[in-house]
This record gives sequence, structure tokens and C-alpha cells, in this order.
Amino acid sequence: MVLHRVHHQILRSHHLFEPLNDEQLDELMGNSQLLSVDKGEPLFRQGEPAEAFYFVIAGAVKIYRLTPDGQEKVFEVIGPRQTFAEAMMLMDTPNYVASAEAVGQSQLYRLSTSTYMRLLQSNSRLTFALLGKLCVRLHQRVNEIETLSLKNATHRVVRYLLTQLMHAQPVERQFELPMAKQLIAGHLSIQPETFSRIIRRLIDEKIITQEGRRIVILDRPRLEQIE
Repeated sequence: MVLHRVHHQILRSHHLFEPLNDEQLDELMGNSQLLSVDKGEPLFRQGEPAEAFYFVIAGAVKIYRLTPDGQEKVFEVIGPRQTFAEAMMLMDTPNYVASAEAVGQSQLYRLSTSTYMRLLQSNSRLTFALLGKLCVRLHQRVNEIETLSLKNATHRVVRYLLTQLMHAQPVERQFELPMAKQLIAGHLSIQPETFSRIIRRLIDEKIITQEGRRIVILDRPRLEQIE
């Protein structure tokens, strides 16, 4: 019961669930599953029926597709207190258009799409919350297309680092890379070796330092000039 109340509060902190009253949130959670998954465990595969969307409580999940030659293209890595696959509710397709897989031990809710849609039809605030979420995702994708189309590999990496810095506390000059370099490189459509070389160059030029996944920005103005 205590765990239920804790998850109740965690879900309510997200704008897709905040408009729900207690009865509606209980209904949604009653038709959902609490999952604990290990690294590499799939949540769904491209082409499978899109019957649910997900909320990450802890851990991380990658969203990806396989190219015709078998290469993995990572679109996004979803962290704690984020949702994914919610756009499928409004798409004119019954199946997932990408695959999802845990990149580490994770805990998440598998939420019923049909239940949420039923609640959506009776709650206008919930409708606008979903539209807002999808607009943010669209803006992110447009920025990624611009980066991949117009910027070279160094610019892609620098923009990625600046974006991660923006997500950190405003007074901080450091952050943790959210995933392994292979996943970051795939997300940026570059080779892992290229990503490593660019990071090494930034370190050699004393623009950043790195220890494990922790990046410290030593000279943000110079980093921004590169971008």
C-alpha cells in the first residue's frame, strides 16, 4: 500500500498524469503493470501491437530501429520520470514503429493505452497535456534533423555536450553522460571511435575533462564557439 502511494505521487509529478483525479489515476494504475527488467531486456519490438506506453521510475530505456543493413540507430534514451511510446495513441498505425530495450536494470510502469484514451476523452486538461508532450518531442526531432543534416561530427558532439549541460543544475559545470559512448555515437550517427577522438581533442585543448562518465566543462565559451 505504501509503495502504491509512492508511485501514485511519482506519476502525479508528470504532466501526462497530473490532470487525473485520484479515482482516475487509480483506474489507470489498476490496468497497468509494474515491471522490473534487466539490461538488454526488450520492452517491445518494432511491428508488435502498440497496446501500452511506459513511464520510467528508475533506470533507462533506449528507443531504436534497425537499418536495412542491420545497424542499430538509437533515437533516444529515456531516463527516470519520463514516458515513451505515448505518441502511438494518436498515430494511425496499430503497431510500434520502433523498438525499446533497457540499457540497465530498470523499473517502469506499463500503462494501458486503451484506459488512458478512455480517460482522455473525458478530461480536456489531459488532452492538452498530451498535445504539449508531443509538441516538445517534435521540437526535439526537428533539432536533431538540423544537427544531423547541417553539422559535422564535432559540432554534433559539442551540441550534445551543451544540451546535457543545460539539463544539469544552472550553477553546475559538470554532468554525467546518460549512456555508454556506443549509444551516444549511434544517437549522433557517428562511429564510437569518432566520438572518442572528439572527446580526446576537447580534453587535450583543456576545454573539458572526463572521468568515467562525468564531464566537467572547463571553458564553456570556447565550447560554444566550436558549436
